[in-house]
Amino acid sequence: MLLVWAAYPETGRAPVDAFLRIDPIIALTTLIASREFQTGFIWAAIVLISGLIIGRAFCGYICPMGSTIDLFQSLIYPKSKLSATRSGYEANRGRRSLKYYVLALVVCAAIGGVSLAFLVAPISLATRFWGLVIYPVILWIADLGLDLATPLHQYFPDLAYIQISRKVFATNMFIAGFIVFISALAIKGPRFWCSYLCPAGAMIALFSKKPLVYRSVNSSCTECGKCVRNCPMAAIRENPHLTAHRECLLCLRCKDLCPENAISFYSHNEALKTEPATLDLTRRAMLLSAVSGLGVASLVGTGWNEPRLLGQERAVTPADLIRPPGAMPEPEFLKLCVRCGLCMKACATNTLQPIWFKAGVEGLFSPSLVPRLAACAVNCAVCGSVCPTGAIRKLPIDEKIQAKIGTAWIDRQNCLVWNRDKKCLVCGEVCPYHAISFQPAEGRKNGVPVVHANRCCGCGWCENKCPVEGAGAIRVSVVGEVRLAAGSYIEKAKEYGLEFKIADKKFDKLAPDTFESSGIDEGGGTQEKNSSPKQEQLPAGILDE
Repeated sequence: MLLVWAAYPETGRAPVDAFLRIDPIIALTTLIASREFQTGFIWAAIVLISGLIIGRAFCGYICPMGSTIDLFQSLIYPKSKLSATRSGYEANRGRRSLKYYVLALVVCAAIGGVSLAFLVAPISLATRFWGLVIYPVILWIADLGLDLATPLHQYFPDLAYIQISRKVFATNMFIAGFIVFISALAIKGPRFWCSYLCPAGAMIALFSKKPLVYRSVNSSCTECGKCVRNCPMAAIRENPHLTAHRECLLCLRCKDLCPENAISFYSHNEALKTEPATLDLTRRAMLLSAVSGLGVASLVGTGWNEPRLLGQERAVTPADLIRPPGAMPEPEFLKLCVRCGLCMKACATNTLQPIWFKAGVEGLFSPSLVPRLAACAVNCAVCGSVCPTGAIRKLPIDEKIQAKIGTAWIDRQNCLVWNRDKKCLVCGEVCPYHAISFQPAEGRKNGVPVVHANRCCGCGWCENKCPVEGAGAIRVSVVGEVRLAAGSYIEKAKEYGLEFKIADKKFDKLAPDTFESSGIDEGGGTQEKNSSPKQEQLPAGILDE
């Protein structure tokens, strides 16, 4: 439900980013990489402390990644026919250390200033999958159902008026494939990711050596081995009286399957029996993991498109890498963004898209505006509201309007007016900030479009609505963008001489509802709705000779 509520308009029913803030690996890597404490991650600390009481119950009952794996695993994982010897803790003990090595690598990369949480944080992975893969598929299926129901319109005419807006996302095939691959690891063992790879699970396991609630077995046990064979985490040892509590999810499956009712999780009638005190970690492997993490950070930090190259905020980043309004300066943004996809799922117009390597390896899956696909809605600032780490600042609408994300420029070779002297006013008609005017030019009978950089915030409406096929004749680049880690965008706009005055587009048929500026005056304040609609004689973009 939190994922559903992450949408425009904001419902305010609940903090929709709450489930991402409880992920321990997101909290740890963000705090270390950004060198900044965030009170919102207190909940992640509570999850860790819960390991002292209920062990890894979080992994078994709350983590959506575990639920996702369970869903796919039920489809692909064959029922175990292994003996108790091959299903027990001892048979799988060696690879359990992997998750601690992954944890060491990620932490050391964060020390080097690079957050790898987007690759390994379970809740970030699950959110990206459900928000950018499953959610659009559900919309597609629903819209397809409406198409198939067309013959029923004569009986149910109201069906003809139902519309479902589809959403599309880049990299969705890769995201889906990655989750399928993680789930397919169940062939090697149930919940393979949770047992052997998840660094968040490793963090909780460090607190779960002797939990207050644990599995105990009484003397009526006949050692049939049924519990050992069916434990999804292989947490029960060959001797079923013994339990590796760091691995136990408190799923209670062993208790339900036990024919002798010998297993209890609440009545502590025997002394705590656990795995040996020391973890199966080698000094060499741990050192290699730590060095690998620092090595990843050093390679990223010396890449040719590194945003901190030569001390510049932007070095060799592409001109069309447009970040959401309110995004932190690029170095801080990449440290804080965990690529959960929540901002992209919530985006009112679907303009926010995950990118590949446009911002280097460090920027993989981070959000970027694609104006040709859709523009940034004037009255929407939901991306900052749902961001769990502050990579995109939460801004009120009047501040968001002043957050310049780029500047439009005109490709005269593509422009109908500049190149062919054809009549076209579309870019000027749809611009919500009066940033485009039409001026006389030598040798042309029609006014040519000119962009006023101090009025353009880079929203992309002009590029999105440009009628030219392929690349638009007017495009947005990052030139002139303003990104503040703190402070007021309104004050900074005044300092830079920027003038973002909202045009009245209430009756503009080219713009969606989210484009309406009702309630916002030209100075960024509020105003009453216009009671006398302007009557347009001709469609927008057409001149009367």
